[in-house]
Amino acid sequence: MYNPLLGRPKPEGHIMELKTLKSTLLVCLIATAGLAGCLAGDEEETKNLDSADGGYEYASNVDNHRMLVEDVCDIKALAETHDWAAITAIYEDGAHAEKSDGSYRTLKSFADAAGKKHGLDNYYGTESPLDDYLVSALDGTGMFAGASDSVREQAVEKGVQNQIMTAYAIHELNAAIAKAQDGNWDVNSGAPHAWDEGWAFYHGLDEYTSCSPYATGDKRAGNFATANADGTAAANAAILQAMKDGKTALLAEDLAGATAARDDVVKNLVIIYSQATIRYASKMTTDSTVEKAQTHQAEGYSFWRVIESMVATNNAADARNNMCHNLALGTMSADNATTCSDYTFMENHTMADGDDICYNMVSHTISTDDNASCGAYSYEVNYTMMDGNDICYNMVSHTVSSDNESSCGAYAYYDYETDNNTMGFTGCYNSMTHAADANMSQSECESFSYYLNYGATVFTGCYNTVTHSTDANMSQSECEAFSYYLNYGATVFTGCYNTMTHATVADQTECGYTFHENYGVDVINSLYNFDNTPVEGTLYEATVRSALQPTWTALGIDAATDIATLV
Repeated sequence: MYNPLLGRPKPEGHIMELKTLKSTLLVCLIATAGLAGCLAGDEEETKNLDSADGGYEYASNVDNHRMLVEDVCDIKALAETHDWAAITAIYEDGAHAEKSDGSYRTLKSFADAAGKKHGLDNYYGTESPLDDYLVSALDGTGMFAGASDSVREQAVEKGVQNQIMTAYAIHELNAAIAKAQDGNWDVNSGAPHAWDEGWAFYHGLDEYTSCSPYATGDKRAGNFATANADGTAAANAAILQAMKDGKTALLAEDLAGATAARDDVVKNLVIIYSQATIRYASKMTTDSTVEKAQTHQAEGYSFWRVIESMVATNNAADARNNMCHNLALGTMSADNATTCSDYTFMENHTMADGDDICYNMVSHTISTDDNASCGAYSYEVNYTMMDGNDICYNMVSHTVSSDNESSCGAYAYYDYETDNNTMGFTGCYNSMTHAADANMSQSECESFSYYLNYGATVFTGCYNTVTHSTDANMSQSECEAFSYYLNYGATVFTGCYNTMTHATVADQTECGYTFHENYGVDVINSLYNFDNTPVEGTLYEATVRSALQPTWTALGIDAATDIATLV
């Protein structure tokens, strides 16, 4: 540990060479960009580091991590000139955080490290979301394809200073808790050392604090009047106290105390980056040009990504989750995940709210006929109706037999003496049914005939050939005026129409309904989506505050005093 009375011990690595040939070349590169001259010429600059930054006394040596904030300063300066190549060199190769073996700790090595305890790779579903974001801004690819230099500038600056540095500060605090849980309390390599690294990433060297996440906290406190008398953000003061309390707890092997301190740090990070997210949403409301609005959109989104995963976790109980929302209008529907996306805009659309009817255009009446029978009406004059019987009738005896059509024609008269038939029979015989009548005369036997519709009436009027209904009083013009109409009497509709549920929202042209399982996060992501051009006058701040409120409630953040109002 460092002794504040005796000063720091100075083994190798505690007197850091800050300007090797490599860093000199990088500084000269900055000079080429018109920013500054070579700070040390051909000579090497050395610096003795004290044992504290920003009021936090380190328990272990984290000098190399503390110096990484200088790389952030160089990148921020270069970002203003849009020298993406020079920024990439520092980002990938490092400039100031030299290790004992002569290599450099780099921002990229932290940004693309997978499986770290900030959990962002799991949240975003990619192994290196921090690196992906920054590289796309540097290269003008991905979400930044076609973006202006000013938009990319803000994404690079905020991405490095806030996303990467804060994420790794959180990783180190969680790593400290994990080591403590494993019983690794070693000051120089265990839980206290990881805890120190958390402050090194969040605050960094005092000389370069303006490029750290800590500086963002103070700036936002100035925007919301939540700073102490000396200009320190109330949230930063709370984070510093929590860092001190956590270190004390870890040195005392107090896991519960360290965990509580970690949670307090996270709470105050949410305060700071909520303020940042709100501020740039508010700017988008008053921006009079698209360029300004999209630049602020990039700033706001870069800040928002610092706490997005935290909000997703703490907004889990939001009553607006798992609902169908129209983000453009701020409205909700009762649709489930299946039907929510089935809204579409219809103009003068004939709705399916009419009736399928058989309508008579002369009498203006509706019949009960279906589609088939409605078209079967015809006017008949002296028409033989189908109301008779199909019978086997004998025209001599005028009797009706029970024979069907086939057997009715099978009667024949046999005379034994004349035709010498083998039956030895004289009389009437049916060759199908084998019925025989020796007493029936030949004339009667040969008078059987089958009659279809025997005894039918003759009809003049309207007749339906399918249902066989009749109306003798109906005129020919009326009889021939029946037509079947599908969806008769339907209304004509303009607005949002759901093609599955057939729900309607009249006079609404914006039909972009989306089912949100994480409403607050979706709302803010939609607001900061680069494909959505900000519209002057839209009250974006109110939208963001509403989306963040469940997280504030969950973490015990008071919107009135902790977040406060923009000044």
